[in-house]
Amino acid sequence: MLGRLAGLLAKEFAQFLRDPVMLFIVLFLYTAELVMCTLALGFDVQDLKLGVIDHDRSAASRALVQDLTTGGNFVLTDQFSSLQQAQGRLQRGALDVVVEIPPDLSARLAGGRQASLSVVVDGSNGNVAARARAYVIEILARFAQAQAVARPRAPSTQAGVRSEVRVWYNPDLTNTRFMALAMLAQAGLMLGVVLPAAAIVREKQGGTIEQLRVTPVRAHELFIAKVTPTIVICTGAVFPALLIMTLMGVPMRGDVMTLLALTAVYLLSAVSLGTLVGAITETLQQAMLLGFFSLFPLLFLSGTIAPIESMPGWLQTASLVSPQRHYVDIVSGLFLKGAGLAELWPHVLALVGISTAMFLGGWLLFRRQW
Repeated sequence: MLGRLAGLLAKEFAQFLRDPVMLFIVLFLYTAELVMCTLALGFDVQDLKLGVIDHDRSAASRALVQDLTTGGNFVLTDQFSSLQQAQGRLQRGALDVVVEIPPDLSARLAGGRQASLSVVVDGSNGNVAARARAYVIEILARFAQAQAVARPRAPSTQAGVRSEVRVWYNPDLTNTRFMALAMLAQAGLMLGVVLPAAAIVREKQGGTIEQLRVTPVRAHELFIAKVTPTIVICTGAVFPALLIMTLMGVPMRGDVMTLLALTAVYLLSAVSLGTLVGAITETLQQAMLLGFFSLFPLLFLSGTIAPIESMPGWLQTASLVSPQRHYVDIVSGLFLKGAGLAELWPHVLALVGISTAMFLGGWLLFRRQW
């Protein structure tokens, strides 16, 4: 058995390494596409067009406008005397946010009273509008806190409890780190599904599987030979991905060997789905269509596009079958938190369970065809 398996593995690795297109796709998904998708799918919004209506024209209002435009989230486009003047710019899309400062802002702050501002956000793009609203609220909260420190009230009017929020693991709250890790998981899932499925179907279409059936090769030996190159090469492709993410500012706080081991477990779950697809389909076209048909639901259920907590309860339960969901939690823990197996073992067990179920299904179908 070992001799037959070694021969099959040598054949599969030789076929894989002789295909420059396939090697380019593997390297491209783990490097260039990781960068492009991370930057394209990042939900952090910069340089939003800001309009200001300053009725106060005081040092406090100028400090507020400076705070709004300092961080890079907003760019001051123009100032207006009334909301009616800014409305046309909003309708044309020339402005994203309009902040109207009341005439008594400075007086209210000096007297320790609450001041209300009017904020109008272009809601035609819901994602941008939600981000713009969150940015304005955060900046106004910081401004109010700074003003309270600069103008302390009498001790009798001061609150007895003050909250201090500290953000761990991602203190600047940028989405780039999470998206880079999510794209790493997506690359492994895509290659893990497509490559074994294509390898199995290629034997069927080329008629070589009929020749293999009359040889001493067993079905499980061919099965193992078809999935091993994908796991080995995609695990090795993690190294250039590590370099890319280091350049993008994603910290690696965990153990690299743990990352490689858990990546191999994740790829095992991905190739198990690929072998199931390859066992079901008869042509390469069918394999590709069925592979992508299964990839998109797993992507949407992974928490990459939308938080799992925002999904209905039954979809949150269904997301547990997505290997990408568990691997995103694994790489987030390893890279950002420095977690180890003691914290990540539930996700590892989930990946092993998913792999076992799908491998069993694919093996039974493939064995019946053999």
